[in-house]
Amino acid sequence: MATRLKIDIISDTVCPWCFVGKRRLERAITQFKSTNPNISFDIEWHPFQLSPTMSKNNPKPKMEHYKRKFGEQRALDIVANMKNIGEEEQIAFSYGGVMANTLDSHRLISWSKQFDKQNEVVEELFKDYFERERNIGDTQVLADAAERVGIDREKALNYLNSDTDVDLIREQAEKNKSESVSGVPNFTIQNRFGFPGAQTPDTFLHFFEKTLKEVKKTPSL
Repeated sequence: MATRLKIDIISDTVCPWCFVGKRRLERAITQFKSTNPNISFDIEWHPFQLSPTMSKNNPKPKMEHYKRKFGEQRALDIVANMKNIGEEEQIAFSYGGVMANTLDSHRLISWSKQFDKQNEVVEELFKDYFERERNIGDTQVLADAAERVGIDREKALNYLNSDTDVDLIREQAEKNKSESVSGVPNFTIQNRFGFPGAQTPDTFLHFFEKTLKEVKKTPSL
């Protein structure tokens, strides 16, 4: 009998560790399914904003933002470290380009759930921001990402240019931040086990096994 495991991920689209965490999670899922072929995973992404007051229409150069936030030398050290980590995960981190408010990117991710495209949209947005140096605060860039995963571009653009879900997604992001989620990524498996950070694949595998044992103990209705 097939078993489905639900993974909820709280993340921001400009969080490098969230991109790393996605890669490590995917490696763990591939490994786990190789020995547990009857297990499938449902992944749902939830919003978090590291810089909720950042402007949408006046984006700032990434490095300028990081230097102001961390100090010049620490920012340079962080970038060098992330590039090294990225190489291990086949991520070509680039720190040119600009940073803008991420609310619309989270709206797109949420909206794409109806098409079963959330995970693919998240991948494209991470690549846009971290590898392609594109401005993911720009609705045209977001619509391009939607189109690349098979969503109608005009429908995506019409949605993004409306006010639909703006307050809802902002409230969800604020709620996630206020409810003891101090940083991202944050993972919850089957509403049972939650943990922060871009954990190693082995850590994910440990929680998959633990969750599966708990699920098997639970009597079916």
